Amino acid sequence: MNLLEQAMKIPPKERVALAELILESIDYESNEVNKAWVDEVQNRIQSVADGQSELLDFNKLYAQD
Repeated sequence: MNLLEQAMKIPPKERVALAELILESIDYESNEVNKAWVDEVQNRIQSVADGQSELLDFNKLYAQD
């Protein structure tokens, strides 16, 4: 019996928990990196809200070529 066949015998809630653990094990982004990205996005949002930065329209920018 292969691993998938064995896993399919596990109750659904336990399979979900197992799947989450497996996905976490292959997540290459550390918590520190993830936090740095979240902080960067929040800083950029605040910069736009404060009028310090301006958003560019991707379609307009590349339609000029």
